[in-house]
Amino acid sequence: MQRIVNLYLIHIILISCFLCGCNTSIEEEKNYAYFGGEIVNPNTNYIVMFKGNNYNDTIRLDKNNRFLYKIENLEEGVYTFKHNPENQVVLLEKGDSILIRLNTIEFDESLVFTGKGSRKNNFLIDMYLQNEIERKKLTRANFMSPSSYFKKNQDSLLNNKLVAFDKLVQKNELSDLAKKITHSTIVLDYYGRHEIFYNSRYKLGGMDLIEKLPPSFFSYRNRINFNDNDLERLYSYHRFLNYYFANATIANYGKKLPQYHDPFGNTIYRLKMIDSLIDHSFIKNSLLRGTTIRFLLDSKNNKESNQVLNQYLAVSSNKKSQRELKKLSKSISNLRPNKLIPDQDLITSKGEIVKLSSLFNKPITALYFWSMESKDHYVRAHKKAAYLNTLYPDIDFIAVNTDGDQTKNWLKTIQRHHYKTNYEYGFKYPKCSSEELVIHYRNKVILVDNQGKIINPNADLFAGIFERQLMQYSQLASLEN
Repeated sequence: MQRIVNLYLIHIILISCFLCGCNTSIEEEKNYAYFGGEIVNPNTNYIVMFKGNNYNDTIRLDKNNRFLYKIENLEEGVYTFKHNPENQVVLLEKGDSILIRLNTIEFDESLVFTGKGSRKNNFLIDMYLQNEIERKKLTRANFMSPSSYFKKNQDSLLNNKLVAFDKLVQKNELSDLAKKITHSTIVLDYYGRHEIFYNSRYKLGGMDLIEKLPPSFFSYRNRINFNDNDLERLYSYHRFLNYYFANATIANYGKKLPQYHDPFGNTIYRLKMIDSLIDHSFIKNSLLRGTTIRFLLDSKNNKESNQVLNQYLAVSSNKKSQRELKKLSKSISNLRPNKLIPDQDLITSKGEIVKLSSLFNKPITALYFWSMESKDHYVRAHKKAAYLNTLYPDIDFIAVNTDGDQTKNWLKTIQRHHYKTNYEYGFKYPKCSSEELVIHYRNKVILVDNQGKIINPNADLFAGIFERQLMQYSQLASLEN
């Protein structure tokens, strides 16, 4: 009954907004929008709204996992709403009253918009999902095919979406901004696939393959605005820009400039190029941050990492990100091979507190990490660890849960799946420990010896090479013993 009452109240409020809108004079133009809805199977009791550097607000869910929020003095455009660990965008304009409903188990697939302003947003999410499906279908064969064949195929997919866009415009009175955003999400993904084609083709065949591409293949590049404020939160825009700047560094190989023939030189060049071409602070800082983080996570050289970090600090204006990357760089330097792994406080399945350093009882220990926010991952991870443990019984595979304030649910999860509790632990201080151990991707494994010295700080549980690495490390450990 309470559920029905709450839904009724939400709709009454929204309907009131619509009715008021009918009687509002031109002088009393609405400068606000309503955004509300329901989160099924929520991971937290709130969502967060972002827009550029100027807007960031937390919206609490009620006891029925619903919310209703009024944004005063609305700056029209694309907002990002985040419900850990997922996020999606919503286009808000003055007078909109938008309700969402989504299930966190299938976040994007279940997302539906209703209310005033919903049709443009349902179109955006439909295009987003369709683009994701089409990109996943791109294979090695696509990238090795003639560019004319690839372009013909992509042109056909683009034309189908443009037909859908024309129908949207014909059936709905869209503002110029809404037309621009909905059209851009289609076209920019199309451009992005051309950049992916170029990038993948280089990785598969080197300069010989990409030098054969006709200039007309990239004719769209002359039409790109690198400082488009309206597109600052659009996924397809950022994806395109990331690939564009990555490809700009590849072009230097053809110029036979040796200073750019390694990841270090490439990253320095890319940071300088982003700084020179982009003035928009949010777009610039986002690209600078992503480029620097990718290098730091992959780098095995402290000197080069420090130089890249210094170049980033010289061109970035985001103080928060600067502090974050300084901290990240320091943590990475503490995780080099042969260093002692930073000790962490862990919670056992019995609720006891133990030190990470107390777990290294075998020649090699493999630490892998999981979160209840990704069931598919933790099920696969535990199965893979159990399988590898049968092949390498001299290696302990220890699972560490990274969720915060979720001890009861974590224990229920390991009990429900019948995981071995003496190999299951949780971080006592998840945020701090995750930062110190640089857990930036789900498949990460840290391998240490029985002294707690790091063997490999960035192994990948599902990589094809991982089993060969385990065999090599296991053989070396046997020889040492």
